[in-house]
Amino acid sequence: MKKPSDQQITALQRSLSMPTDIEITGYLGTGARAHVFKANMGGNNVIVKVYREEAIQKYHHKYGVDIAEFEYQRNQSLFSLESIKKHIAQPFRVYPSSSKYTHCMIQEYISGRTLKDLIIELGHLPREVLEAGYRIVRQAEENGVHDLDISSKNVMIVDQRDELIPKLYDFNLMPQCQHAPNPFLWLAIKLGIRARSYRDYRNLKKWEKRGRDAR
Repeated sequence: MKKPSDQQITALQRSLSMPTDIEITGYLGTGARAHVFKANMGGNNVIVKVYREEAIQKYHHKYGVDIAEFEYQRNQSLFSLESIKKHIAQPFRVYPSSSKYTHCMIQEYISGRTLKDLIIELGHLPREVLEAGYRIVRQAEENGVHDLDISSKNVMIVDQRDELIPKLYDFNLMPQCQHAPNPFLWLAIKLGIRARSYRDYRNLKKWEKRGRDAR
């Protein structure tokens, strides 16, 4: 996704309507569904995900959900699982389309590097990171949360007391088990031919391959 110009970023930031306890401190980047700002909220470093209008409309008309509420609920459901809590960015607040504030979600700011960059830097995939990935996916699967969007560029690695901790922060991918892109896939999922968490395990295999290829 092409980064907006400085003028566009300034205009976007000026258009934000936020509660008085949230101070925008910078622009972090953009993705297919949101612009991301860094902010301070009551002494906490947070990010503000400001959803793109086209993503808002798509999720409303195609899926029948508010994208901010949808992502917040998925984030919260995983953060509430004690066994993987440290691997999930903390969700703080959500402001849906009905809010008087800008349509957005407030989430923990994660300082680290992407899994992709870690593998390139080390020349391999650390075993502890892969094991954590499988633990996250299994716990999510057991609790009915699928399609975590855990590509190597979408997972942050935090180095905490000599432990490499993968952390998830992107939860707005619509699961195929809820909205399959075609009737054949819907039937395969319904009949159990294709597992609901198929894409998550496939991504973990891609982690392993990327680790092998880096050697």
